[in-house]
Amino acid sequence: MAGNAAGLEASVPSYVGGISLWAAALVMVSAPKTFALWTRLTALVAAGLFIVSVCMIIWGAPLLPTSAPLPAAGYPFLVLTFVGWIWTLLEPAR
Repeated sequence: MAGNAAGLEASVPSYVGGISLWAAALVMVSAPKTFALWTRLTALVAAGLFIVSVCMIIWGAPLLPTSAPLPAAGYPFLVLTFVGWIWTLLEPAR
């Protein structure tokens, strides 16, 4: 068990880099009106939660990738965003 916790702690820097990129990508994809409003809003909520998590980790909070409520709270919104993207792409042309 102790080895697993040490492995998670060692992954924090790359995790912070990853969710920083996810947050930036979610904001950039959500900016244009290509997707439905609810999809863009869920993307912005996910990005906001990821950014808060990144800031907390940078400022020294002992958060791991599996910590709750942050950063775990961002993932349901990320999944809803994916559903919205898929829905839009599978929707027949109007």
